[in-house]
Formats: sequence, C-alpha cells, structure tokens
Amino acid sequence: MADGRVPVVWSDAHVHHAPTLQAISGVNHPHPEVPARPRVVFEALVAADVADVTPADTVVDAVIDRVHARAYREFVREACESLATDEQIIPEGVSTDPAVLMSDRWATRASFFAFGTDAPLMPETYTAARSAVDVATTGARLVGPNAPHVFALCRPPGHHAEYDRMGGFCYFNNAVIAAMELLPAGRVAILDVDYHHGNGTQHLTYDRDDILYVSLHADPQFAYPGFSGSKAERGIDAGEGFNHNFPLPPRTAIDVYEAVLIEACRRIADFSPARLVVSVGFDTHADDPIAMFALASGDFARVASPIAGLSIPTLHVLEGGYALERLGESAVSYVGSLV
Repeated sequence: MADGRVPVVWSDAHVHHAPTLQAISGVNHPHPEVPARPRVVFEALVAADVADVTPADTVVDAVIDRVHARAYREFVREACESLATDEQIIPEGVSTDPAVLMSDRWATRASFFAFGTDAPLMPETYTAARSAVDVATTGARLVGPNAPHVFALCRPPGHHAEYDRMGGFCYFNNAVIAAMELLPAGRVAILDVDYHHGNGTQHLTYDRDDILYVSLHADPQFAYPGFSGSKAERGIDAGEGFNHNFPLPPRTAIDVYEAVLIEACRRIADFSPARLVVSVGFDTHADDPIAMFALASGDFARVASPIAGLSIPTLHVLEGGYALERLGESAVSYVGSLV
C-alpha cells in the first residue's frame, strides 16, 4: 500500500441476483439487498483513488464444501438451475423435517435449508453467491506482508449463512470460507462490525480454538436475527472462550461504539492471530433503512483506525449496508483510514 491504495477485489457476476421480495411474518416487503450495493462502493473507492482493482479468481467447490454441507450447496445450485427466468421463490417457513425434501415444490424443499424467509432463490442466485466466495477467497490469497489490507467486495453478504441453512440475505459464509483459506498461515480472528449479529459465523466457528470470533452488533433483544448474539455465548468444547459478543443498544453513536471496538480489538490482540478477517457492515450508519444505530459517514474512519492499529494482515469482507446514498462515502472514510 505504499502508493496509498488498497487492493479491492471485485466481480460483477452477482448483478442478475436481484431479489424483489422478502417475507417478514408472512408479509412480502421490498428487498433491500440490491445489485447496486457493491457497485456504489467500488465506484466511490476508485474515484477517491484508494483502490487497486483486482478481478476475482474462481475457486473449486471443495472450498465451499469444507465450510458448508455439500447437500446444501447442491440444493441451492439445483434449485436455481430449475427456475425460469425472472422466477423467484421464498422458503415456505422453516422445517427440520427431512420429509419436506420429498415435496415437488422447490419453496417447500427450501424450508429445510433455511432459518428464515428472507433469502429468496432466483435463477442467478447460486452464480452470485458463488462469485462472492470467489471474491473473498481471492482476497484471502492476496492479504499478507505485501498487502496488509485487502477489501473484498462480496455480494450477496455471508455472515448469516450457517452450515446448511440460508437466511438474512446470505447463502455462503464468505468470511468463514476466507478464514479457512488463511489458516495455513496461523490462527485467524474474525471481527464482525455489521449492525446484525453474524449468527452464521458464530455457528460455524463456535467449537473452534483456531478461529476467534468477536462481534459488535445490535442487541438481539430488539434486532435481527434475535436468536443469537448475547454476551453469554462464549463457545463450546475446544472453542469455549473464543467467542465474544458485544451487543449494543439502539441509537449507539460513534463515541460508545469506538470504545467498545477498542476493547474488542484488545481481545483480538490477546489472541495473537496471524491473520484477521473483518466482516464490514455499513448498516451501522444512521441513515440505514433497516437498522437503528447512529454512525455518520465520516465515523467509519474511527471504525477502521483501531483495526488498522492491530497491525495484522487483514481481509475486509463486505457484508451489509443498505443506504445507497451513504455507502460510497462511508466506504471511502473506512478504507482511507487503512492506507
């Protein structure tokens, strides 16, 4: 980064995944996870001259299958391939009964592989989710002493995706897949600064002692996903003590957020990881339409600063952020403090 730029990994293979509906309590609503999200960030970083654009390389399916159930990945692929142009299915609730897999309806079968109804499937959804993995893994292979910070513009996001269940707009867990790519260099920490708790990332790392998960997020008592993210969740078996949640109240502003982030970074420093993955969510912005924090665009420099201060080779992975008019300026503020 001697030239003041950060490698930014990019692909536009996701653009035809354009969900229009999400079901909330049985009612359909417009879907906020739109194709323009990474494009807005990409164009802002290029215009600010802080990005070295790098295309994504395709990885083999085995990279996904060591994190997610192969049957789950193949279901997403087969379902998407079966859909007609412009067709869109929403999982019909959530089921743990394998009998639903015998249904002749994809939406019914999808209920077995979903923990919610907010991750619809379209003909291009698998291609998009697959490309997000390519972006994340390309970033993981770039990060190191010669590239201490790399930004992977993943879409769709990933931190809600569990071992064999989609939800929260997420299909494959880009951050955990990247962390697995980084493990040969040594232990990995994942810091999640998205507004919502990364239930998928916690789920996938909860029994591990080689991947530390630390998350700042809205208290699950009032925010999605609601069923994970409490302070009491500390890991199990070998992973006990390697999971740290910092739930925060509504309208949290930068002074409180930064103080908690500094403590989170101290936990990471104590872990002494060889590499760090940051799940970056710009939905902590005050203008985000589906969140309730109070950060301003310029505050993301103060989010990036303690992360950069760890001096650990770091892969930054795009997660949430749905206020399109604020995404670009927030990203420039954040990345500008890494260089």
